[in-house]
Formats: sequence, C-alpha cells, structure tokens
Amino acid sequence: MKPIIVSETINAPIERVFQIASNIPDAAETIEGITAIETLAEAPPAANNNGVVGLGYAWRETRIMFGKEATEDMTITAWNPPESYMVEARSHGCHYLTTISCDRVDDQTTLITMDFGATPETFGAKVMMVFFSFMTKKLTQCLADDFRDIKAKAESPASDL
Repeated sequence: MKPIIVSETINAPIERVFQIASNIPDAAETIEGITAIETLAEAPPAANNNGVVGLGYAWRETRIMFGKEATEDMTITAWNPPESYMVEARSHGCHYLTTISCDRVDDQTTLITMDFGATPETFGAKVMMVFFSFMTKKLTQCLADDFRDIKAKAESPASDL
C-alpha cells in the first residue's frame, strides 16, 4: 500500500497544535470518529511528555471506520515534541506506521501532517491489501476529518487544554 499523506494548516502555535494532537487520553473528546481510548501503558516520566503521553505510551483506540467499530492497540515509538511523534501498531497481519509532524509556518500558524502506511506481513494480509487499496480514498477522508477536529479545537479560543 502506498503511504497516505494528509495535511492541514492550523491557525495556532505549534506547541498548542502538538499538545492537542498528542493528547491521546482525551482524543475521544476532540476527534469525532474516536469513540473510546483505553490507556494500556503510560510513558515513563520525562520533562517533554504531554501528561502521561510520550515515548512508550500505549493505548487501545476504538473508532468508527467504514461505518463499523474498529479497535486497535497502538504505541508511540518516537517522540520529538513539538515537531513529531510516531505510532506503530500490528494487527490483522499488517504493520502500521503513522508519523504525525508539526511544522511551524510562523508564530501563529502550524502545518500538521500525517504519513500513514501499512506493510502486510502475512500472505493473508497481502491478499487483503489488494482489496484495501480500493478504500484508500475513504481512509484519506477519515484522516482529514481527524485533522479538521484538531484544527477546530486548536483554533477555538474557549478550548481547554
């Protein structure tokens, strides 16, 4: 599967955008498509963590995908605030790798980008990837919707972090 790359320009400082985008414990309150988050492992304490979130944070995320509920376990495997973090998951014979990056456009504008890829690791997953490739447009729209929700919160003067 070719990587899916989605970007959104947000009228908010990079630190605010990163804090909202990496606030995984509260993601169900920010992102409409996410219905539940369960923390599986908190990141070890570090000065640059976002609360319990940082390198090593693991969670179970339930969201609506293609009209059905889907649950995946994920882990942060790289952490470089406020510029980026990487998430990995293994499920259904695939290795999923997602990088969220924030680029400072100016003091009050941030470009957030998600690079999502899936690598099949089993024969069955390779076969399913052929069918999955037809749903790339729908998945891209789902990821863009997530960023629009992050944008709405980051640009809202009344939103609490």
